[in-house]
Amino acid sequence: MAKQVKIKEIAQMAGVSAGTVDRILHNRGKVSDKSREAVEKVLADVGYKYNIHLSAMSFRKEINIYICIPVASAGEYWDSVKNGIMHALEEYYDIDIKPHYYFYDQYDAYSCQNTYKKLASGKPDAVIIGSTFTEETKQLCEHLDNNSIPYIFVDSIVEDTNPYETYTTDQYICGYLLAKLLDAATPADKSIAIFRFQRIGNQGAINSQERKRGFDAYMNETGKSDRVIEATLPASDIQQTESTLLEFLKNNPDVKGMAVLNSRGSILANTIYAHKLHDIKVISFDLTNNNRRCLENGTITTLLCQKPELQGFNAIKSTINRILYNMPVKQVHHLMPIDIIFKENLPLYKEV
Repeated sequence: MAKQVKIKEIAQMAGVSAGTVDRILHNRGKVSDKSREAVEKVLADVGYKYNIHLSAMSFRKEINIYICIPVASAGEYWDSVKNGIMHALEEYYDIDIKPHYYFYDQYDAYSCQNTYKKLASGKPDAVIIGSTFTEETKQLCEHLDNNSIPYIFVDSIVEDTNPYETYTTDQYICGYLLAKLLDAATPADKSIAIFRFQRIGNQGAINSQERKRGFDAYMNETGKSDRVIEATLPASDIQQTESTLLEFLKNNPDVKGMAVLNSRGSILANTIYAHKLHDIKVISFDLTNNNRRCLENGTITTLLCQKPELQGFNAIKSTINRILYNMPVKQVHHLMPIDIIFKENLPLYKEV
């Protein structure tokens, strides 16, 4: 690798001061045309490459990034988003980034409210938001807008807000594909169940609402909406969830296809496995550790995945570009590809 020529060496070759070279490289201050021509000729002769990364670092000692996402156990969806964020922080280790994590319960609107209040009392340079509840997120974004604090969304988009970038999938298409896959996997003369998980605060999650719209659209377009039975499951107590599900299946023995609108499909699959209900097909979202295991043993038929690690990684990268380099944004909304994973192609998906 060629050695990078230092500013002092360029100054000596051009017959000017090091300060003059620095002003030309950073495009600040007045420099005579003669000096500029001399320096630019030397730069061209030596093939000098200006390191914008190191230069930007010299103007700022610390970047405080606030990261507000749902709390998650190891191997769950939001843990994957966090892993992507941590991977990006390792990649940009030579930039002094201070991550501040604010976690909330995605099934509790009041937990979200309290966490947002704590975040709003701080002084971030930028905020990464994994939003679940609409109104709470709008209020937070209004506060950030009023204080000229840039923010970015991962996983979902909230209307009437002003993020500088977003990384998510098309949740409407996710729901549409969910319905299409479940329709194909379930015998034509049998019913399909679609489950929501009950949240404290009586609010539906942003993504679940969009996925449900897409799901309904497919069923209405194909004239199969009468096949669908909707139900709600408790989110906090696994035993209660299982008993509620068993009671539902007892009352609806015709159901042979089931889906949830989030990544908790393994809860359905575990109940099916434990009670040997092997004729019921389950489709869910996201390659969590539990969903992976259920896909391997056949209790989950298909998973729809949205690259959470890449979302987290890109959120940090975009934030650095915004805060450190002030790079213009060419595209605000970035849609992640939707991976459809079966048992057969599961080995192709490695953990990051």
